[in-house]
Amino acid sequence: MDINHLVSEIKNYYKEFEYDKLIVDYIFTLQSSYNFIVQYEKDNRYVESLVSNKPIRSVVREMAERYEELKDSKQKFNHVRIEINSDGTFSDKYWWDMGKEHQDLFDYANVFFQWANDRMMSMIFEFEKDNNLLPTQYDNDDELEYLSSWDSGVFTFHINDKSKLKYKIVLTKDGVERVLEIPLKDYFIEGILEHHKITNTELSDEWKPWNTLIIKSPHNSIPYDKVDEFVSYILE
Repeated sequence: MDINHLVSEIKNYYKEFEYDKLIVDYIFTLQSSYNFIVQYEKDNRYVESLVSNKPIRSVVREMAERYEELKDSKQKFNHVRIEINSDGTFSDKYWWDMGKEHQDLFDYANVFFQWANDRMMSMIFEFEKDNNLLPTQYDNDDELEYLSSWDSGVFTFHINDKSKLKYKIVLTKDGVERVLEIPLKDYFIEGILEHHKITNTELSDEWKPWNTLIIKSPHNSIPYDKVDEFVSYILE
């Protein structure tokens, strides 16, 4: 990444107001998304720009590429501040905000159930399709159409004392239950184990201890205002 080129592009593009300093912040999440915030500072007063960075986004994103390159190294950062003076000189600072990291972990843990539910629906469909377990019909264009094999489900994930995942998938269709013997993808197993580890260590002050996660899937996204009806964390 050429920091001089990035600064030049930003300075040439953001010209809404006169300023003593143009202050640019990149704030990254643990999932590598980021906020790009530009403020004009004049006589100790600050005005945030509302202009889209789309015309220079390819240059702006170079910082995200640098974040990806360094995120597992000693040079990692999740906050960058570039201060550009009106004469074109600038300073840049990179640091790791521990408070931001903790908040990111908490925010992601709070919606983990949705990720798990979405991935399970996808894995079930893929598995049943590959094993000819899905009912089918032909649509109006005489194309083969796959139908749903379940109306709701209960996904139970238990982490034992050896940090191994045991699970049970129960699907219901027209009031009839069945247990689906399905292998879980490695990335999914790793995701469950990592969620268990983080919520029981880094987030233990905010999260009650648990070793069993139960998701009652409506075969759709889980309503965020009714999480307690669909998601349970239990210590067994």
